[in-house]
Amino acid sequence: MKHYGYALMVTGGALVIAGCGFSRPSAITHNSKPQAVAKEILARMSSWKRVRTTVQQTQGPKNSPGHTVNYEITSNLSNGQYVINLKGSHPVSVYVNTHETIWYPQHATHYSVLAKLPTDDMPWTVAGELPQLLKKAQIQSMRVKGNVVTLNMSVPLSSSQTKTPATFVFNTATDRPESFSLQLGRNHVVKEDFTHFQVNPSLASGTFTFTPPHGVTPAISVTKTGTALNLAKSQLNFPIVLPPQGAGLTLDAINTGTNSKNQRFVILTFTAKNSSSVLVTESLKQGSTVKLPSGVSSTTETVGSLAVALANMPNHMVEAGFLDHKTQVIIEGNAATVDSLLNDWGNISSLNATSSSAPSSTSPSSSSSSPSA
Repeated sequence: MKHYGYALMVTGGALVIAGCGFSRPSAITHNSKPQAVAKEILARMSSWKRVRTTVQQTQGPKNSPGHTVNYEITSNLSNGQYVINLKGSHPVSVYVNTHETIWYPQHATHYSVLAKLPTDDMPWTVAGELPQLLKKAQIQSMRVKGNVVTLNMSVPLSSSQTKTPATFVFNTATDRPESFSLQLGRNHVVKEDFTHFQVNPSLASGTFTFTPPHGVTPAISVTKTGTALNLAKSQLNFPIVLPPQGAGLTLDAINTGTNSKNQRFVILTFTAKNSSSVLVTESLKQGSTVKLPSGVSSTTETVGSLAVALANMPNHMVEAGFLDHKTQVIIEGNAATVDSLLNDWGNISSLNATSSSAPSSTSPSSSSSSPSA
């Protein structure tokens, strides 16, 4: 997906409206002031504790078909927990909470642990953040057509000095949102269309807890940012391959575990320069070829000194793998980031699968690959 910063900030100029509900909704007409309309819609949202909806996300140039993703999201507004189920030929379940994100391609043999939901995918949580988005917005204008109200506004993004134009469509007959869109750049729009929008649905116990299916890599104990590699190395029967220092990756977490075949592995979670997440999963080399864990069809490409197995995934994500000495390396991330990382790795004439300058407990950034001491 195209990269952009999405984290919202509260600014002094933001419209902050208390969401105190009224016993009877106030009428919204053509003569209503935009700020009063926003306040009334917030009042109608004041009872929201949980939401569930089906979403079609369209992303691309304005007035063109763009790239479409379909998913269902269930959200707990009080504590920022989400369950997102991506639909399509490669369904994925995503569990988001305040300290980690679980990314599980359904029917795969493993799942990934991310430090947070990738920035590119943050619009997936819009359905559960509508009250907060509206509170922080500056309302410029509104339009009423029958029971449908369209609010034109701007929202502050952490990556920009200026506020981002946004459009919110709300149905006053059903008290449900219909869509929310952000204009990112001169000709790039992300639009979320909502259907089957449920407020405060009954949820089964454990809705927001990921339980690995039988045979899938068991739960991983996530280490804290900055943990030294020495402990992880001592738990493995293969050397760890680190990205070259020139790749500019920041190491966020180190995860070790044992899969259903009793094989040891390590997952290294990185943040790239463009703020996207990169997962590097490493295990003991098995045979002479790479077997990508997703099970999707792959092609073999030569990147510098590397023979790389490469597979396209949904949402402009890719999975790539190569062998180095005793280690199998699998990389997951957006296409541009993985391509750049493979080029950096491929430029090393002779990879060595250890690092003599591993990050210390106070320095989580990645280090270059070099012969082990």
